[in-house]
Amino acid sequence: MNLVQLKIQKDGSLASYIKILRKFDSSLTIGGIRQNIENHDFVIAFDLDHYDVVEELQGIDRKALFMDMIKNLCAAGARVSVYQNGVLSSMERLDHRLRTMKEIAQEVEKDIDRETE
Repeated sequence: MNLVQLKIQKDGSLASYIKILRKFDSSLTIGGIRQNIENHDFVIAFDLDHYDVVEELQGIDRKALFMDMIKNLCAAGARVSVYQNGVLSSMERLDHRLRTMKEIAQEVEKDIDRETE
């Protein structure tokens, strides 16, 4: 598992953060998000290895949506802490990791295409 978790520092803009988080994952409860922020617990977790064939067919890139959600939180004023597999990380490191994963996937796809020709 390649887990990314987020903590958000409590401030006066919880409502806007909750809205952004629920837009990404509607299964999160308002009360749960609020409680996790207030207790400085992880508010959301995302497995970078997540794969859904239906999303793939529909052209949905959950990793890109996850990064957009983090950027939207930051734009709304949230102070976000990023953890990768339980270790404090940074947005830059996460962004680099996602770009690398995408490049590897593209190379694998090219290799498969070459082998089937």
